[in-house]
Amino acid sequence: MATSMQFDTLNYAKKLEKAGVPAAQAEAQSELLADVLGKAVASPGDLVALEKTLVNAIQTSELKIQNKLATVGGDITLLKWMSTTAIGLSIMMLLKLFLH
Repeated sequence: MATSMQFDTLNYAKKLEKAGVPAAQAEAQSELLADVLGKAVASPGDLVALEKTLVNAIQTSELKIQNKLATVGGDITLLKWMSTTAIGLSIMMLLKLFLH
């Protein structure tokens, strides 16, 4: 995900040399730091891509949840009708037993 960021290795190496670090060591440190920063730091483009991915994942999840809720709603309606029918039949049977 991380892309290489701009890091002036030559300028960094020169500053290290001015501070007394040997040239070979300064060059190696600057290259290593540039490599680490390039792999560890997210660019604005990386963050935009991540945001788009997350938004798509959230929207997909929302659609799945809405579909499940619609299915559950249909099941509840069916259960209501079945319960009403069962109660009605039970009442009719009780009435027939007591009134007949």
